[in-house]
Amino acid sequence: MKTIRNSWSLLLLIALGGCSSSKTMPYESKWNAPFSYVDEIKPDQQDQRSRLRYGIINDDQYVYITLKTKDPNTIQNILSNGLKIAFSPAGQKKEGYSLTFPVVMKEDRKALRRVETDLPNSLGLGLLLDSYNKEALWKDRDGQHLIDLVRPDGSIKSHIAMDRDGELTEQIAIPFALMNVNARETSMMGMSIKVDGQSSSNSGFSPRIGIGLGGGIGMGGGMGVGIGTGGYNSRYNGNDRNVDIRLEVQLARAN
Repeated sequence: MKTIRNSWSLLLLIALGGCSSSKTMPYESKWNAPFSYVDEIKPDQQDQRSRLRYGIINDDQYVYITLKTKDPNTIQNILSNGLKIAFSPAGQKKEGYSLTFPVVMKEDRKALRRVETDLPNSLGLGLLLDSYNKEALWKDRDGQHLIDLVRPDGSIKSHIAMDRDGELTEQIAIPFALMNVNARETSMMGMSIKVDGQSSSNSGFSPRIGIGLGGGIGMGGGMGVGIGTGGYNSRYNGNDRNVDIRLEVQLARAN
């Protein structure tokens, strides 16, 4: 009886261990039209833990990713920490390339405490998202590089927004050339989507814009982001459903 009980305990531990880690899921990308069509991407899969929906399409130049969620915990995690999307092209170093977006500074986190992110039309949230849409952080073999999203150069494109229904949308386009990938010859690419665990305030980069604690980013009359005290962090625990998605993506090819 003791042996049977120990066996059941071992099986239970194995099962719990399997549930605690994210499995790598297969995903089949769809063929895409030019970048302007990225707005039409409708995510076709959902991560059950974080309730983050995702869709991936590609052409022979770019891979396009659209992420959407209405889950308050996941929204808080993304706005407070940013998302890190890592790429592992076939035959190359695992997660040798990654994009962190939005790039969240310490000042942003302080401002976020005073922003009612559960009110999609709030002025403070709009200002915060505008600042997020100014830059992204790209990592490759040569290290980390800040990408200026305000002056597009035909390279990386990314954008974050929230609609009136409280749905957060993040759209990203990465050129295959930045990952030394020939999409006509490469069929598979590993991809992971996670909440960024590293504080960008310690990464050596200076903040883009000062979002003050007292509520001022210098817009004429001192308009600021301090618009509420009962904001997001007071209502939700952002650690319940962290984003951790791992995919093995089969790239699409033109017919």
